[in-house]
Amino acid sequence: MNKLVWHEFSTNVSPESERLPVFYEDLMIRHEAALDVVPQQDMQFSGTIKRCLLGTVDVAKITTTVASYVRTPELVSDGRDAVFVVICLDGSMLCTQAEEPVRIGPGEGVVCDSVEPGGLQMETATRYWALKVTRADMAKLVPHIKRFAGLKLNNTGMAVKLLARYLDSLQGGDAVGDEREARIFGEHLLDLIGMAIGAEGETRQLAERRGVRAVRHAAVLREIERNIRDSRLSAASVAERLGVTPRYVHFLLEESGRTFSEHVLVRRLKLVETQLSDAEKGNLKISAIARHSGFTDMSYFNRCFRSHFGDTPSGYRKRITARSITPEGAAGGLALGG
Repeated sequence: MNKLVWHEFSTNVSPESERLPVFYEDLMIRHEAALDVVPQQDMQFSGTIKRCLLGTVDVAKITTTVASYVRTPELVSDGRDAVFVVICLDGSMLCTQAEEPVRIGPGEGVVCDSVEPGGLQMETATRYWALKVTRADMAKLVPHIKRFAGLKLNNTGMAVKLLARYLDSLQGGDAVGDEREARIFGEHLLDLIGMAIGAEGETRQLAERRGVRAVRHAAVLREIERNIRDSRLSAASVAERLGVTPRYVHFLLEESGRTFSEHVLVRRLKLVETQLSDAEKGNLKISAIARHSGFTDMSYFNRCFRSHFGDTPSGYRKRITARSITPEGAAGGLALGG
């Protein structure tokens, strides 16, 4: 299974005169958002983007100084028809796609539509989530809604809070480990978006059930990550912290294709692999690394490691070390990821 790929970009690595063009290029190529970007005059522009693809949902967390992001009538004719769900984290923005401008503050959200002119005006330095959703997915979520542009998310219930909380579980980078988990995470996001926009009838009931379950699933994963090095970690201990039953914890994880024990094992093996690959920790005993990662039985650890990586822990370390000191390995170490 392939590991989930994150793309991170910051204008801080570019000269001031090039920051706006490179930010615009990243939006166009990475996020496929065809927009005119107009910064505030006499203000130094800066921005950061962190994004990944979760199933059919393209997720980006964006930080930007004061600027306007606009789909002009000329750009609307390019044929792009994606819908963007935007959730403000800090700052203030104005959506100009509705009949009347809609102001969005922290904890609030709005929908922008690529087929209509207008966009977002950042009134202050702003940090926000932008979720790119296909029109087909939106039509399935809310078939009764015919116009998305400028639609404010329903903030009277728990929908937006649940959506923001679920997105927050991405922050540590370990909530989603591979493409299969990414697809499941994306499906959960769609359910939560349906709740936030206003799904009706059976569609809403299903979205609510799956959406709340998704947030609880993310909470279980966070508890596992926080306590992964504790050899006493169990479904019962996680359940106690979250106020649910151990059986429910097992259910939440098994729904994603892994048992609780399998998930914990994979995460601990990943911890060991990371440390074995670290040249600065080459003097640490493998048994010490294993115990620090939550393993107590060294025979069990060695069997699991070999089964998962196809090599013994010591053989794996030697192989990684040898690769890092070859000319090819040295060159690879200087390469910058996308």
